[in-house]
Amino acid sequence: MMEDGKSEKKITIDIEPFKPINTFSYKCQTRFHTEPLEALLEDDEKFGFMICDGNGVLYATLQGNNKEVLQRVLVALPKKHGRGGQSAARFARIREEKRHNYVRKCAELATQHFITDDKPNVKGLIIAGSAQLKTQVYESDIFDKRLFSIVLTVLDVAYGQDNGLN
Repeated sequence: MMEDGKSEKKITIDIEPFKPINTFSYKCQTRFHTEPLEALLEDDEKFGFMICDGNGVLYATLQGNNKEVLQRVLVALPKKHGRGGQSAARFARIREEKRHNYVRKCAELATQHFITDDKPNVKGLIIAGSAQLKTQVYESDIFDKRLFSIVLTVLDVAYGQDNGLN
């Protein structure tokens, strides 16, 4: 009510949470449901994900139920082939060189995304993917030594970086 006692003034208060809420709920009831807000307060740890396969690499973080894709890099690595003859060794050498450059790029981007101010910015790091590339990245000399201590596991997932975060 206004000061004159006759007119009314409507006030709308908008509350914005400090972290994004990834759940949708529309309930017409007599009480205010605070469960999604309480879930924001429970888990404050941030975990990093690096999912790499022959098609590309995905860097993401997970905090509570909030997924954030940091970067997705697509690549077209050459496959093994049946061409023989004099150029078979050259084809194999080019293939190995491109794979090595891809492993180097994956390791450098992991350092760029998961290290801030000379220390890891996530509680743990999960490396996943299909085939051997994930272990090549993890075991390479290029992979940052500061990230070794926070690697929780190296997982083998069949679906690669396209749907690996789910």
